[in-house]
Amino acid sequence: MLKEVVEERRQHLLMLLRKCEKEAPAYNKVMPGCRLKIHGAGKYVSYYALEKGKRTGKYLSKKTSMEMIRKLAMKDYNEKLQGQLRKELAVIDKFVKSYPEVTAEEVQNLYTQEMQKLIIPIELSDEAYIKAWQEKEYVINDKYKEHCIFTTSRGERVRSKSEVLIADTLYREKIPYHYEKPVYVSTMGECNPDFSVLNVRQRKEYIWEHFGMMSNPDYVLCVVGKLQKYCMEGYYPGQNLIVTFEDERHPLTPDIIQETIRAYLQ
Repeated sequence: MLKEVVEERRQHLLMLLRKCEKEAPAYNKVMPGCRLKIHGAGKYVSYYALEKGKRTGKYLSKKTSMEMIRKLAMKDYNEKLQGQLRKELAVIDKFVKSYPEVTAEEVQNLYTQEMQKLIIPIELSDEAYIKAWQEKEYVINDKYKEHCIFTTSRGERVRSKSEVLIADTLYREKIPYHYEKPVYVSTMGECNPDFSVLNVRQRKEYIWEHFGMMSNPDYVLCVVGKLQKYCMEGYYPGQNLIVTFEDERHPLTPDIIQETIRAYLQ
């Protein structure tokens, strides 16, 4: 898990470095060999272009040279940022090269299945954790079962085309999920959120509610009430509750589902 997080950071730093390198030539053309020096603060600030090895520099007027001043500041920032990016990337590369092929959580996978049956791991591997989470039994919601007329790729019967889109995207992205797994909320009793989903990397469970009739004023009132009750029970949008919406003009799209999964579950 840690290696994936570090690799994600590495890719982000590489993207920033490429951007810096692309912008650097334009900044380097601004007064070559000079850097910006600032005297004073607040209203009493003076700017100077200082050549390397010299103590005094050329005065830059705020009225006539502000664009030049900003470019000199950006040149300095670009240089320092590139240096820091390269330093951090070097540390990450060293870490990745020395990272063991088998993590502590994966040690149990080195054994045969018969041996694994005899071992109680200190911490489950991702595969074992997913299996245990997925196999937890729950009472399937059979209320208004006749409304479940749409079929997902996993063979479940769901209530809307949007739920099919969500379920199929979760399945394709290998995100563990349950459909309408019961959750007890003191102000509502037992309720069945559309999906319970698992962020494997964080080992964190979310409930996902899709509200698909937001053009209906009465439905909107019910949604507001339901969200307030969830909050009273400790389910907060963006923390452990994922919410998506659609109305007649703004349907739920595959892109929205994909971005939601990327934001919370990957």
